[in-house]
Amino acid sequence: MLFSSSKCPLPALVAWCRTLKHSLGAGLDPVKVFKQQAKSGPRPLRSLADEIAGKLTKGESLEDALEPHRDKFPPLFVELVAVGEQSGRLEDTFSELADYYETTLKVQRDFRSQMALPAMMFIAAVFIVSSLVAILGMINDKMDVLGLGLTGIAGGLTIFFVCFGTVGALLAFLKFSANNVQWRGRIESFLLIVPGWGPAMLNFALHRFCVALRMTLEAALRTEKVIHYTFRATSNSAFMNREAAAVAIVKKGGELHEAVAGCGAPFPEEFKDMVEVGEVAGEMSELMVKLSRNYLDEASRRLKDAAQFTSWGIYGCVAIMIIVLIFTIANNVMIGPLNEATKGL
Repeated sequence: MLFSSSKCPLPALVAWCRTLKHSLGAGLDPVKVFKQQAKSGPRPLRSLADEIAGKLTKGESLEDALEPHRDKFPPLFVELVAVGEQSGRLEDTFSELADYYETTLKVQRDFRSQMALPAMMFIAAVFIVSSLVAILGMINDKMDVLGLGLTGIAGGLTIFFVCFGTVGALLAFLKFSANNVQWRGRIESFLLIVPGWGPAMLNFALHRFCVALRMTLEAALRTEKVIHYTFRATSNSAFMNREAAAVAIVKKGGELHEAVAGCGAPFPEEFKDMVEVGEVAGEMSELMVKLSRNYLDEASRRLKDAAQFTSWGIYGCVAIMIIVLIFTIANNVMIGPLNEATKGL
């Protein structure tokens, strides 16, 4: 959810989905629609729309045209477009995707607003520490206030670049991961075991699974295909890596709920029970509609908790940094020289 591709900004993707929904609903040919998007659609997607239009003109399916660009899109997009194309319900698919990514955009904005204050506090702390080291070092070039051998302007700049360089490297890694399906899945899988983040990532994965499951079932696809699209739609390696195990259960004659329960993916027990009830009662599609909404609401709430947990971690790091700085400065500037002076006495 948080790691959408930088090559395909969500606002542009929402506008694209809305336009495609209305154009296809009006009966326009997909080739003509994508040619129009190449000229007047969202600027970040124009070259991609032109390439897709060219492939569709040659007789390729939309799924095949999108597949080489899978890394450019956030989770769920390629899977649901493939399902919509096979079932002849592309208009409904793009409507569903537009609603989903609008919600995703709101969640991302809420998360960033929650992280703004902790981020500013961290930036201020780094500026204060590096400036203090630089200023005190200019007053006395032998004054090592941190006891790390960092003094003067050079020391202050070292602290500045190390702190912001580390954060910059982390953000660059997250950007890279957002543009790579495998790495994005690994990160979301890793976050399942991170305190504060695990419940949010699990609920996001379950929401995507429910949305994809509803659409694949309504498209009347074979169970193996249903598993293929739904497990990939989670964009979480903890689920995607269990696709083969789930397919193996179905090929041996197992039902869908047996594949979900026995594949080894981290599905909650209550989810397994509800899938079994829905499949036995023949109301799986209706059940997935309710569950997808519930999991999205729960994921949004859990993400706020994750942001709060992360902000507390940042506050704690800043507090520890300040406390250590105060005691170190007191020791190096006051207590140390005083002890040296009293040795002679």
